[in-house]
Amino acid sequence: MSKDDVLGYSSHDWRKHTDDAIVRDDVNKTFAKVNDCVVSFKNPRTLQIEEADLSRLIRVFVNNFESHKRSVK
Repeated sequence: MSKDDVLGYSSHDWRKHTDDAIVRDDVNKTFAKVNDCVVSFKNPRTLQIEEADLSRLIRVFVNNFESHKRSVK
């Protein structure tokens, strides 16, 4: 039985760390919550359109930053 935290996320759900994060569009002066955003892109290896939750990309960035400090810019 898993317990949810105050925000309603389970203990292993990374989105609890990005709950207050926003995406800023400086051109259109708009904002969106990170946990509500999905990134669509064409995979350069397969040429297929893929989607990824923006919160997942932040998790990958943070993990890479911590383990490969020289390679993340």
